[in-house]
This record gives sequence, C-alpha cells and structure tokens, in this order.
Amino acid sequence: MLLVETYFIWFVCYSVLGWAYETILCSALEKRFISRGFLNGPYCPIYGFGAVLVIAVLGDVENTAALFLSGVVLTCGLEYVTSWGMEKLFHARWWDYSDKKWNINGRICLLGAVAFGSFSVLLIKGIHPSVARLVGRIPRSFMDYGSLFLFLLLLGDSFYTILSVSAFDQKLKELSAEISEFTDGALHRYAETLKERVGDNELHEKVGHAYERFRSRMNAQEQRMLKAFPAFKSMRYNKHLQEIKAAAKKLRERSRNH
Repeated sequence: MLLVETYFIWFVCYSVLGWAYETILCSALEKRFISRGFLNGPYCPIYGFGAVLVIAVLGDVENTAALFLSGVVLTCGLEYVTSWGMEKLFHARWWDYSDKKWNINGRICLLGAVAFGSFSVLLIKGIHPSVARLVGRIPRSFMDYGSLFLFLLLLGDSFYTILSVSAFDQKLKELSAEISEFTDGALHRYAETLKERVGDNELHEKVGHAYERFRSRMNAQEQRMLKAFPAFKSMRYNKHLQEIKAAAKKLRERSRNH
C-alpha cells in the first residue's frame, strides 16, 4: 500500500516538471525568461494535481486510445475548475483561451486538450514508472521529514501569494477610484462651462501620475505575476490593469533599445 508521503512526493516532482515545461515554452515564445506558476517557487501545483489524478485514476488503463481520451476529460476538467475557482476567489484570470479555436468559456481549448491527453499517455507509459522507481528508493526517514519540509514550504508560499493577490486587487480598486474621480470631475466641469474643453493635458497628467504611483507600490510578487502571465486580467478593473501592463511593456522595450 502506497504511503501518503509517496503521493505527495510525486505531486512535488510533477509540479516541478510542469513548471520547467511552462517556463521553457513561455520563455521561448516571449523571447525573455519568464518564471511561470501562480506560486513563487519553481513549481506549478496544477501539473502536480493533474499528474497524480491521472496516475491514481488511469494508472491501470492499458488501451492507449482510452487512456488518451480519459486523460483529456480529467485534465481539462481540472483546468476548467481551477480557472473558475481562481476567478471566483481572486476576481481575476491567469490564462484565457478565448482567441483559440474550439474553446469553452476561454478556460480550456482543443489544442490544450490534445496536449494534456498526450501527456497523460506519456506519463503513464513512459515517465511515471521511472519516477516511481526513483521515489521508491528514498529512505523512509528522509521521505517523512522531506515531505513535511516541502509541505510547509508550499503552504507558506501559498499563504504569501494569496495575501499578495488579494492586496493587488485592492490596489487596483483604489487606482480605479482615483482615476474615476479625476475623469468624473473633468466631465462635471465640462458640463458646467460648455464653453471650452476641459484641459486634457491636466487630466492626462493626473492619470499618468496615478499609474506611476501604482507601479511604484507594486511589490516583487505582483510584478512577477504580471510578467509570468501576459494574459492575466482583472474581472473588475481590467481597463486600468491593461494600461499598467502596456506602460510596463513600453518601459521594457525602451530599456532594450538603450
């Protein structure tokens, strides 16, 4: 009978492998290093959960076609539920497949389904037997203490990340209120005078300063999150978030040119 610690170590291994896959792929596409993952460490828990789920449910499936199709259902279901849950909890989306063909609410898409189904087959028939043998050689004492250490590390990282994401949403709310105050005041003055357009330069300057103050208040976690997830968007304050991301992109391009 397998120990809970064994499944947990498998979870950690595949979380790290998933992070490596995502980081290499996204870094190549963006032509700059991007450390992927919702958490700060070199691991993507959704890959760990997905791999352990496939191993536990489909580990004994021999037929390749059945394994592929079942893997598609399990992994896409996990991705959809994760996307929905994170959106409900944090009022934000970290990925969006709305621009891809054959997507469901932008949360999953056909291309991803094919990739995850293929990975499920590769996992069961190729990767996991080797990983299971290596993990099986770990001494029991090291397994116990190592699992506890890694669990506390992941728990601390998760706690810190959740606090940071919540604080980021609050900062966006304050920025949105500040900019709305500027623009509403300008429109009010315009409605009162009806003689000349309210000074756009003054308004743009105030809005620009508001964005600058916001960027200066962003901590390293928030900056990493926006860099790691180019498609990240706020469900409540996305207009202002996209302005911030556009400004950050211009700054990166300017620094490259210099």
